[in-house]
Amino acid sequence: VVEWNDYIMTKVHERRGGDGQDLVSLVVNAEWEGQRLSDIDVMFETMLVLVGGDETTRHVISGGVAALLQHPDQMARLRSDPPLLPTAIEEMLRWSTPVRNMNRTATTDVDVNGMRIREGDRVLLLYPSANRDERVFADPHRFDVGRTPNEHVAFGAYGRHHCLGAPLARLELRIMFEELLRRLDHIELDTDHIPWRRGNFVLGPNSVPVTFTAR
Repeated sequence: VVEWNDYIMTKVHERRGGDGQDLVSLVVNAEWEGQRLSDIDVMFETMLVLVGGDETTRHVISGGVAALLQHPDQMARLRSDPPLLPTAIEEMLRWSTPVRNMNRTATTDVDVNGMRIREGDRVLLLYPSANRDERVFADPHRFDVGRTPNEHVAFGAYGRHHCLGAPLARLELRIMFEELLRRLDHIELDTDHIPWRRGNFVLGPNSVPVTFTAR
């Protein structure tokens, strides 16, 4: 992280005031109501792009593979019906939910389940809890590659805070699982225990050992 901060700060200083069209230049020189992001703001924004474009999708891939192998009936269903893949990907996103939480600030007073949240209060949104909500999902603790509707919040709430990279993540996941199903004729878990990384923000398997037969 320290090395990244040093690296990005060098790039920020090089690009501030320039006319470059790369992402860092656009972020550094963007203005909103006459204000520009500080160097620290840019550092955190670029870190978010770096992590959000890699770690989260990687955990949905590994978590999705694990879920399919732990539910062989769902793997068989997906293999027998390839057009089901986009629907299955939404279920992998709901099931894995790599981003565990997000802080938000209330912009108005509101009552939620009898609890008064006032304007300016900080709240912590727990995405895995929302993605197992019995009021939204029928049998939420069941992995179902054909689940519809599937109004999960793996990409955050809809609106201005919806994940900017959602279309890219869905594309990466579709390509990954298309190729996995096409290239691997037989695949199964090679462990009784999948190790998970420790953390309270982004979580996923450290590894998913498998055995497979290539076509």
